[in-house]
Amino acid sequence: MMKLGPLDGSVEEVRDLLENHGLRIEDYIEKPAVPLETKFLILPAVVLAISLLLLTLLSDYCSLTILTLIYLLGFAGSLWLTVSIQLRFKNMPATFVVAIGSLVMILVASGIFSPKEATEFIKGFREN
Repeated sequence: MMKLGPLDGSVEEVRDLLENHGLRIEDYIEKPAVPLETKFLILPAVVLAISLLLLTLLSDYCSLTILTLIYLLGFAGSLWLTVSIQLRFKNMPATFVVAIGSLVMILVASGIFSPKEATEFIKGFREN
């Protein structure tokens, strides 16, 4: 049995009814959404990785303006990756882990957090 709005019947009956009235069944059935392509997961991860590398290597040698641009690049890559994970997998815990993880990685790479402080920060999330 198939129910399409007020119509009720077998698949063939509903299809025949629609076709007899000059309608196409494809116009009334939603197609499943195409999942986000893998390149939209890889590209933001590469942007984030490049910004992490630049923060690690250049944090002592660059001006404040350049460091600010590198931070913005890292946060933009992090946000893009987080949104891509949510759109692809529709899984809030995975999205949360990616968001917090990338934020902590940026803070550790720039020297704002030490690795020990980062682990304590993450343990604080696990306890709450």
